[in-house]
Amino acid sequence: MKNILFSFFLLVLLIAPLLVFGADSEEVQVYHSPKTVEITGEFTDNPFNHIVNGQKNTVKITFDNKGESNYTIDLITGALINKDDPSEIYRNLTTYRYSIAAPSMDHVDFIYNFYAEFPPQDLGLLLYVYFTDENAKKFRGVGYNGTVTVVDPDVSIFDLQLLFMFLIIGGFFGGIGYLIFQTFFGGAKTKKGKKRTVKTEDIDAGSSDKFDESWIPEHHLKTQQTRSSSRIKKKNEGKRD
Repeated sequence: MKNILFSFFLLVLLIAPLLVFGADSEEVQVYHSPKTVEITGEFTDNPFNHIVNGQKNTVKITFDNKGESNYTIDLITGALINKDDPSEIYRNLTTYRYSIAAPSMDHVDFIYNFYAEFPPQDLGLLLYVYFTDENAKKFRGVGYNGTVTVVDPDVSIFDLQLLFMFLIIGGFFGGIGYLIFQTFFGGAKTKKGKKRTVKTEDIDAGSSDKFDESWIPEHHLKTQQTRSSSRIKKKNEGKRD
C-alpha cells in the first residue's frame, strides 16, 4: 500500500509542472535524468539544514553536465513531506521558471528560495529540476532529497522593533499607573501649623490696660487683681535676686 501511495505522489509531482512546462502538447513525455548529468543541492550558510519560519531559505543547486549534449534548465518545483512517509505531502513549494544554459562538460550553480511556516520539527524536503536538451527532449532530476529541521527565528534583545514596542507598552501602563495614583492617593496635603501657647503672665503684664473690666463683678475683679499683683510681685523679686 505504501509503495502505491509513493508512486501516486511521484506521479502528482511529475504531472503538475507539465501545466507550466509545456502541457499544450498531449505527446509530452518527461524522462529521467541521464547518467551524464549530476544534480546536487545544499543549503547556503546553513550546515544544519535549518528551515527558519517566516524567513527566506536558500538552496544552492549545482547542475553538472558531464555528457556531450547541451541542456537548458527550465524550472524547479518541490514539496515539504513526511520524512518517514514521502507520500504524505505537508506543503507544495513554489515553482520557479528558469532559462539557464548548461553546456556540455560544464556545470552551473543557481539558487532556489522558499518560505515555510510550520511548528518546529523534522521534515523531508524534495526538489525536482526539469531541463531540456537541444532536441527539446524533457528530463527531470532530483535536486535535493533530504531531512531538514524547521526552527523558529531567534529573538534578539537588541532588536530595535522589539525595544520600541516595549517602550510603547511601558509608557502606556506607566501613564495608567500615574492616573490611578493621582485618583486615589493624589491631592494637596494640608500642613498642620504650630499652635502658639500664650502665657498668662504676658496677658497680665502687657495687655491689662487694654482689657475692658467694666463688665466683671467687683468682688471677682478684686480677687483677680490680688492674684495678678501677687504674681507680679514674686516675678519682680526673682529678678532682683
